[in-house]
Order: sequence, then structure tokens, then C-alpha cells
Amino acid sequence: MQTLYKSLLVTTLCAAVSVFIFADVSQANGGGSGSSKVKVKVRAELEPFDGSPDSDAEGKARHKKETRTRDGVTKIKKDEFKATVKIPVPSPALGITEDNAENADIRLILSNAGGNFANCQLEFDEIDEDDDDEMQAEFKVDVRLKKGTVRDKRGTCDGSVPDAQAGDVATATFGPGPTPFLRGTFEQHH
Repeated sequence: MQTLYKSLLVTTLCAAVSVFIFADVSQANGGGSGSSKVKVKVRAELEPFDGSPDSDAEGKARHKKETRTRDGVTKIKKDEFKATVKIPVPSPALGITEDNAENADIRLILSNAGGNFANCQLEFDEIDEDDDDEMQAEFKVDVRLKKGTVRDKRGTCDGSVPDAQAGDVATATFGPGPTPFLRGTFEQHH
């Protein structure tokens, strides 16, 4: 009986030690409760609004961000913001022609209930034909965080990557003044 008792005690102790060792290894490999991942994917379709000076312009904007928190330390794995605005050429209302499109001052202002939080300068990309064989000027911004540094691939956004969230508003503007002509609200995208 005593041998059975000792054998049972040793087995129980081995099982308990194994559970604790497995829990520590699991936690060290990020499988424990000390690790979490958060993804943000939002998009906005930019459209003319009532009173917009150019009803044929269009655009889109998107923000993708992925963060990981491990042992209380949050690291940004991916953070990028992109936007494209297309304006018919010529656009008498905005004064954009094929000759001056590359010098046009097109911006994207991001705002929320707290006011404006980002101002992006879009860069002229090209003049292209749309599906109806009409000419349009394309402007883009593409900024991202890579290895802790903001990279402006096209255009710029105040030297940072705008942290657009669902419910935030993007407004495309033209020139000094500025004149708003497109607007859209960011929505969650999967």
C-alpha cells in the first residue's frame, strides 16, 4: 500500500510540475494571456456633397494598422494610410486643366468630433482616361510607418501616419482658401 501511495504521489507531482513548465513556455512564446493583437482597417469613399464645385470628382481613403502587445509593451507592426482623388480634366469649377494639373494643391483633411487631426498633401500621379474615355487627373498620398520611421511614398501627412478610425471624416480640398469638393466617412472594413 505504501508503494502505491508513493507512486501516486510521484505521478501527481510530475503532472503538476509539467503543467507549470508548459504554462511558462506557452507564456514565453506569446501563447499566454500576456499577448494581444489589434487590427484597424477602415475605408472612406469620397464623394461630392450638396454644393460641391465638381460633381464628377471621386476618391477613396484607407487606413490599416496592426499593433501587438506583449507583457505590457505595445509595438506597431503595420501602419499605413493611402488616399486617391480623381478629378475630371478640365474641371472649370476647380480651375484644373491638363496643363496645370501637376501643380494643383489637393489636400485631404481628416477630422473627428475633436476637430481636424491630419492634413495630407496629395501628389499628382497622372492624367488618365476613365471608363467613359474622359480624362481625369489622379492625385495620391501613401504614407506608412516602417521600422519606426514614417515613410512618405507619395505625398505627405504632417510627417506622420494619420490614425483614422471608424466615424472619422475625410474632406478633399483644392487650392488656397481652401475649397472643399469631396467628403467621406471612414467605416470598418474586413
